[in-house]
Amino acid sequence: MGYPEVRGHNDHSTTSFTPRFILSERLIHWSTAVCFVTLLLTGSLLYFPALAPVVGDRGLIVEVHIYAGFLVLLPLVLAMIYSPSYSELRLRLLELGTWSEADRDWLKRRMKVDGPSNGRFNAGQKLNGAFFLSSLIAMCLTGLVMGLYIPLPLSARQGATFLHDIGFYLMTIVFLGHIFMVIRHRGSFSEMTFGKESPKLEHRVAKRQ
Repeated sequence: MGYPEVRGHNDHSTTSFTPRFILSERLIHWSTAVCFVTLLLTGSLLYFPALAPVVGDRGLIVEVHIYAGFLVLLPLVLAMIYSPSYSELRLRLLELGTWSEADRDWLKRRMKVDGPSNGRFNAGQKLNGAFFLSSLIAMCLTGLVMGLYIPLPLSARQGATFLHDIGFYLMTIVFLGHIFMVIRHRGSFSEMTFGKESPKLEHRVAKRQ
């Protein structure tokens, strides 16, 4: 099966691009990212007293935060249920969650980007995906405990609040690291936006394998 070709602007040569992310993957990523950034911003406004003057209508910020929390995992769930490319999406998600000897070698090499990789994702990317998915689930659960209007022991609410706060700090740090890696590795943003990687990137991945 051939890949789509894009011609250069100044000559008649062709440059092939290899599909890296299918449409459903990109929609999941960007819709989840919008919800996550909304949660991060509204959570910061609610959490830090110094930002209180910026908040204005605190009640509105709370509502936006809650709605974004309910929506953050919805793209993944809907894609798994209704995506026309469900089988391919499932295989790609399994690849993201499958570990191999190459991934362990990657970690042993102190997470060097040019170390061995397995398929489309190296061990660092797999760790990042696992961390964010598990953290989002944990944050949603602790958020529900904090916001449920039913009788609960005070210790349960305090524990949920503590875990929610810790999760906020950890996810902020990892998110900033993710942004740093995107800036550092040119082409990754366009890959997730347009779903294609250039031959140079493909060659670099092939060398790592």
